[in-house]
Amino acid sequence: MRCNSSANKSFIDKSSPKTIDTIRFNNRYIDKETVKEKATGIVSVVVFTGLIAFSFFQFL
Repeated sequence: MRCNSSANKSFIDKSSPKTIDTIRFNNRYIDKETVKEKATGIVSVVVFTGLIAFSFFQFL
């Protein structure tokens, strides 16, 4: 059998499918990147709120 068969030619220059890491939550699959973005937003809001509360109590 030749090395350059038509089966081998059909897979040349095709990238492998991208695997997406997911997390299962409430029977739904969520992308890990989405979870990271939302967690970063939540943490930044909590820190910002804490700074505002701390500065408010400094004036009292």
